Amino acid sequence: MTPFIDGLRRWFGEAITHAFGDPREEKSHLPPKIGMQAYKHDPYRP
Repeated sequence: MTPFIDGLRRWFGEAITHAFGDPREEKSHLPPKIGMQAYKHDPYRP
């Protein structure tokens, strides 16, 4: 019965994500900001 419950939970999660959208996925589809941006590169220093 456990595989059935796990499959149902996975299916329900995918259905909810498809219906309402995934916030992490939505952020990846935003266009870049326009104008000057602050320099954010922080190089690794050992």
